Amino acid sequence: MSRINDDLDRFIERIFRQWGINPGINTGEGDPSVRTWTYGYSMTMGPDGKPVVREWGTGLPGQEAQLSITQPEPLTVEPITQVDCDAAQMKARVLVEIPGVTRESIKVNATETTVRVTASHGEKNYDVEVPLNAKVDPNSAKATYNNGVLDLSLDLVEAPRKDGVDVQVN
Repeated sequence: MSRINDDLDRFIERIFRQWGINPGINTGEGDPSVRTWTYGYSMTMGPDGKPVVREWGTGLPGQEAQLSITQPEPLTVEPITQVDCDAAQMKARVLVEIPGVTRESIKVNATETTVRVTASHGEKNYDVEVPLNAKVDPNSAKATYNNGVLDLSLDLVEAPRKDGVDVQVN
């Protein structure tokens, strides 16, 4: 067991020398041969389902000695949406759940076939592009925001298309 410890000690001393650190015994505070640093990483799951790895620390010798903790970027959330098209009334209604934001932070951009909604509050950002299955008049858009729900109504230019085939369920 002591042979393994000796090999490990020699390995660590070699690494310290490569970094320009005196691998001798710590002789106390204020000793210029003693350097300290911190390093670590955090791993979280991103909103797209992919892992996000962030490094943090005070830097290694040869790098800036300042604390360089990477602050997590604000979380971008795709809100829950619902689209209803009423061919009889020639109206489309888009509901978007974006709780905790202010009316002033909500941005809506409508085209003939999509509605994009962005909003932010603190660490949370909302961003969603909602496809519409019918053509709408973007200039007719009217929006209200109440209790965390954005309610957008638009006039239909043409009735919704019914694509696909009917499938019988057995």
